[in-house]
Amino acid sequence: MRPVAVIWSSVLHVVLVVAVIVGLPWHLERPRPTIVAAPIQGVIVDQAAIEREKAKQEAAARQERLQQQREDRQRREAAEQQRLADQREQQRVATERRAREDAQRKEEDRLATERAEQQRKKQEAEAQARQQREEAEKRAAEQRRRQQAESELQAQIAAEAEANAARAAGLLDQYMLMIQNHIKRHWERPLSARPGIECVVTVVQLPTGDVVGTPKVGRCNGDEAVVRSIENAVLAASPLPRPPSQAVFSRTFTLTFAPDK
Repeated sequence: MRPVAVIWSSVLHVVLVVAVIVGLPWHLERPRPTIVAAPIQGVIVDQAAIEREKAKQEAAARQERLQQQREDRQRREAAEQQRLADQREQQRVATERRAREDAQRKEEDRLATERAEQQRKKQEAEAQARQQREEAEKRAAEQRRRQQAESELQAQIAAEAEANAARAAGLLDQYMLMIQNHIKRHWERPLSARPGIECVVTVVQLPTGDVVGTPKVGRCNGDEAVVRSIENAVLAASPLPRPPSQAVFSRTFTLTFAPDK
């Protein structure tokens, strides 16, 4: 503050000197003061101080601006570093998230592959077991079929043997004669029938002797009325007589119907 006070003191002296000079009459002759140089020298000295103060203030302002610029630059650098740090952190988090997602997806794919493989093995095992069961059932069915065929063959052989024995004993002829006589009793002779009728008749019966369907008259020396009368006689004779031996029973048999013999 001292240089400022000196400046103001110098200015005040200059103002006083000027006022004195202006206030004096112009007709008076006065010698020029020899002390004027001193105030001028003071003014020069004060101006230099002002310049120095101004330069000092400018330097201080410049230093302040530089300091402000440094602080701004430091803040910008800090902000940039923080931005880069945040960006790196975001990249790190994103990378970790992608890594977790990839690991989870791989694990899910692995589990799906394992489940598919287990399902495939299970289906193969079921198919194999089913095939084995089917093959076993086929073998069992084939075994049963062979056994049944053998049993039927044995039964057929036994039946044929028994039938042969029965025929040898005359039981088949006796059975056929019983059936023919039974049909004769139910036959009504048509007017067109001539003596010596012989007609071959095929009959289907049940084990009970009941006639099944309409008898089939084949070779016959009678007319249509005779054929119809024989068919009606067979149906009327149902049920047919039981055989003297089951060995001579036949579900389908053929006899010669000769009512005049």
